[in-house]
Amino acid sequence: MRSRNPFPAPADVRHYLGAWSAVSVIQYFVAEAAGAIAWAGHEVYSYATNVISDLGAAHCAVHYGRYVCSPLDWLFDGSLVLQGAGLIIAALLISTTVLRVAAHRTAVRAHERLTAAMAGAGTRSHPAVRRGHLVALAVRVLFGIGGAGLIVVGLVQEDVIGWLHGTGALAYFASGATALIVLGLQWRRRTRAGWVLMALGVVAGASTVILVVTRLNVPLPGALERGIVYPITLGMVVMGAVIAAGAQRTRAAIRAERAAGASRAT
Repeated sequence: MRSRNPFPAPADVRHYLGAWSAVSVIQYFVAEAAGAIAWAGHEVYSYATNVISDLGAAHCAVHYGRYVCSPLDWLFDGSLVLQGAGLIIAALLISTTVLRVAAHRTAVRAHERLTAAMAGAGTRSHPAVRRGHLVALAVRVLFGIGGAGLIVVGLVQEDVIGWLHGTGALAYFASGATALIVLGLQWRRRTRAGWVLMALGVVAGASTVILVVTRLNVPLPGALERGIVYPITLGMVVMGAVIAAGAQRTRAAIRAERAAGASRAT
């Protein structure tokens, strides 16, 4: 039976996050590929030398010494706004309970017993509980910042207000990489996906540092940017997959417990 609570039950929230992560990645790569195919510049669009934002440029003109012309700029910019909105929604839905889904059922049970023991002893907090709350808060804030940055990138093109576009992009780069590292550190002892998230976060973070230090004055600026965006985007998929899989385990465990209780009652 579906919960009648005004907010989704934790398992439902996890499914929403998992579904959003998968859809956000599919639509981003589709929009990027479509924009690259429709490119009308003097040369073929290059994933290595053209920066990502060239696909969302509002005008066909020379920009920073290169001629950019993207007929599907509206599609690509809309894709970024959609992904940014998804990040903000995830930031609103994520909680300690949702992030705990990466743990096996035994770990979840241990957390529940700890919480009950704290309540019985009249203790308000415990290091493990505080750490979980801090991680959830950090991830929510970082996702919110990243989502807002992506929306700015999609709404304010590189050839409209360049500094604002760049600020939004940097906010997304830095917050996205940091969120993956923080979440990976929290999950690394519970699932191998934690190590994957940390690796993706480190790659994105290192590429962001290079971008800031060089001001993107490198031989392959497009490749450098994609060394940031792709790991972050794939990290969101990994996060969604772990959460969705955990939700399935939780639902199965709850059904099994209910069935066992019903059989004992009869």
